[in-house]
Amino acid sequence: MVVLQLRKGVQNASALGTELDGALGDAATASALSHKTALEIRYLDECATKVEICTALCHQLDTANLDPDAVRSLRKAYAGTQTAVIDLPDELAAKALKLGHLRVGWVRCRVHERAMASRCFCCWELNHVAARCVGPDRSKLCYRCGQDGHRAKTCRNAPVCLLCQGPDASGHATISPSCPLVKKFLSSRR
Repeated sequence: MVVLQLRKGVQNASALGTELDGALGDAATASALSHKTALEIRYLDECATKVEICTALCHQLDTANLDPDAVRSLRKAYAGTQTAVIDLPDELAAKALKLGHLRVGWVRCRVHERAMASRCFCCWELNHVAARCVGPDRSKLCYRCGQDGHRAKTCRNAPVCLLCQGPDASGHATISPSCPLVKKFLSSRR
């Protein structure tokens, strides 16, 4: 496998990928990758589909057809609404964020960038990954109570956060959205 990395700002990367694919024939395949941004679309109607979301994006962002697979997830939210997570190329994502809202059917939906937290699967700390981990190995512990021998799925113990390690540690599980450390980390990334 050979990876060619072009300088930032090259306009014709997809054309180069197509040319290389044609030149290589059946011997190999070539494709151009682009950096994508994850957006969250909230307050969708409960009947909205992935195809409707992509059609609305194409119409309002003045772009060619988007593949419905760009919608990573479509899940139920409160009050009969849905929330979608969609991966768009950076240029289209910037246009969508500038609009701030997207009309899907009869509903005007809010669009914002999805805050993603990198988390180590070894020590469960935020902002690094297991390849660069120097913390304790918690990979075999329960996410809910922090004890060994069972998983969070079957845990009956009271929740305890192993990251807080203070008076706020009880009452929520590790990496819970209610954890003050997780809230602080996510608010700093927005």
